[in-house]
Amino acid sequence: MNRRTGSLISPWPPCEGLESEARGLKRVALALIGILGGILACSPDFTPPTAPPAPKFDPLVYDAPIGPLPDFVGETLIDTVRRDEPVSVTLARIGVTASEIDTIVRSLLDEFDFRKARPGNTVEIQRDASGNIVWFRFTAGARSIYHSARGPDGKYFGVAELVHVLKQTVFVEGVIEHSLYLAMAAAGESPVLTMNLVDLFAWDIDFYTETQKGDRFKLIVEKEYVAGKFAGYGKVIGAEYAHPGPNNDYPKKTRAFHYVAADGIEGYYTEEGTAVKKAFLKSPIQFASITSGFGMRFHPILEYRSQHKGIDYGAPKGTAVQAVGDGKVLSAGPRGGYGNMVAIRHPNGYETRYAHLSAFGKGIRAGAHVSQKQVIGLVGSTGLSTGPHLHFEVWVNGNVTNPLKVALPPAPPILSDEMPAFHAAIGFVVSALDEGNATLAASAR
Repeated sequence: MNRRTGSLISPWPPCEGLESEARGLKRVALALIGILGGILACSPDFTPPTAPPAPKFDPLVYDAPIGPLPDFVGETLIDTVRRDEPVSVTLARIGVTASEIDTIVRSLLDEFDFRKARPGNTVEIQRDASGNIVWFRFTAGARSIYHSARGPDGKYFGVAELVHVLKQTVFVEGVIEHSLYLAMAAAGESPVLTMNLVDLFAWDIDFYTETQKGDRFKLIVEKEYVAGKFAGYGKVIGAEYAHPGPNNDYPKKTRAFHYVAADGIEGYYTEEGTAVKKAFLKSPIQFASITSGFGMRFHPILEYRSQHKGIDYGAPKGTAVQAVGDGKVLSAGPRGGYGNMVAIRHPNGYETRYAHLSAFGKGIRAGAHVSQKQVIGLVGSTGLSTGPHLHFEVWVNGNVTNPLKVALPPAPPILSDEMPAFHAAIGFVVSALDEGNATLAASAR
């Protein structure tokens, strides 16, 4: 729906990764060289600042050598990218011609790839009295705003807005009563942080099969604010997930700490300096239940006992299936009772197979290289299947292996000569997790 000039317009729908709306000013003073901005690390008692009042309506002004744009009187049109539509369709809906779209896109080629636009992103154009576009703004997120404007010479140029971001380091904790999602919500946080936690521990914890009542999580995480509004999460500085013991204690704790090594490589490590990332994920599906285990079983369709060479994950049709590790696709297509199946060869003689898929991931074909966590297909019920599920197998040097018992080495650890620096860097975070206080972690950033 188009909306026209008359009041300050901020049609900011929820965008991916945002907990709350992020509204920008309708008119922005934007410099070619840049806008003064900064990132502040704040203590837990930080209070986001109140957004400044909106300025009176004025034409955009750019720094020399471009000079100010000429005054204009015209209309402002704004719209939102809808599901399954390119930005060109959104712009055409508000009257932008094909040649104008081409000009705008070309001016921003070095700043943004419009193929990455998502539903909820907003477009805004301003025309002068002659109907010419003098300014275009594309908002891909609270921290991702792009402008294209016509200079005095009639040519268009594009710039990325340097958004002023304030950061607050906070401590978050919760105890699971029903689910990790509900526990995180009870802690006042969004599902985005839930997924961040799941991604961080994906190599060590299967959050469907291994999550139980009483489990506890702790996080030291950065929160980001733009114009006084919550805009998303920054880095998880440290995290802990623990299962309860028989004496109401937590003897088994899984921890991860963010660290940038001397060579510039950053990652997450245990207190001992071992990399959290491993060759294989614990599960190819997030939050899926195991409906059939590895070993001998009575086949529900063939009706005789046979070896079940993998494990079955029950999940709704269309659920994303991830590659558990880096590798090369051996095959992707129909394979008898397996239905649609993807087979991937990994280093050191490992092979994984994903069967009964309803569809294949983008670019998944024989010979393609895949990365860990890349979506290689969607859950389905093709082949010999009684309902939607994923059949998952692991083979080692030609022999089938129980996927739940595969132990693989982690990524390279912290080098021994760098361990003192590593322990010094995470010391405050360790104490913060122990004491439930983000102030210590913030003081180390």
